[in-house]
Amino acid sequence: MKQQKKLMLGMTILFLITFIFLGTIVVTEKLGPLYKDKIKEKMNDYLTKNYKDEKDNLKFEKITYQAQVYKAKLVNKENPNLYFTMTYKNKKITDTYKKDYLKGNTILRSLEEKIEKRIKKNLNLKTTITFPMTLNKYSEKTKEKIINNDIDNLNIYNIELSINGKLSEDNIENLVNSINTTIININNLNITPNYYKINIINKGKTLTIKNLTNNTLEKQTLLQIINYIIMDNEGTNNILKDNNISYEYRQYGDE
Repeated sequence: MKQQKKLMLGMTILFLITFIFLGTIVVTEKLGPLYKDKIKEKMNDYLTKNYKDEKDNLKFEKITYQAQVYKAKLVNKENPNLYFTMTYKNKKITDTYKKDYLKGNTILRSLEEKIEKRIKKNLNLKTTITFPMTLNKYSEKTKEKIINNDIDNLNIYNIELSINGKLSEDNIENLVNSINTTIININNLNITPNYYKINIINKGKTLTIKNLTNNTLEKQTLLQIINYIIMDNEGTNNILKDNNISYEYRQYGDE
């Protein structure tokens, strides 16, 4: 009998603990959104303390709350694609300022996608655009142009594209003409990459040529480059070495 009472008492205590615990969670989740203004004050203080020089260039977007975590998006007043996230959790604030804002991860990725979509829409050509440097590594003048979305005709990013063509001596001129036409069409969109990476695809085999520039893409120079690569006699000419051009062959399925 005593053992039964002890068991019932234990179950009652366990029930009360569980009830209080779950009730606390429910109350916390219900009241959480009501503290947003208070959390915003804390975030403002954090912003002033850590990023005082940048604060006037930023504005808060709506603070969200979920699972006892508050998140705010701090957006650049000139360009909403330049932003970082501030998180309040367990009475501690963390942020993605360095990665997303200082280094410009959000705005550079946005521009990469924008250029890729413009090429796809106008030329039906799939490309990969890459900014080789982070935002804080560019000059102040260039950084300003990036933030203002004024990068037409700026050689500050790289492009990778693919064309189909037979990799043989009798088809070199056709390959060069195809590449030249593609590059001209891209440039006519005011898209002027710094470096080009071109994949020439033929029957499961791909020739990738890296570090091409507008100069080395001129017809006569490109003819020499592709000729020496395909004929495998680049050692008799310094055109690849002098222009820091590299290449590799890959079969489909290669890593």
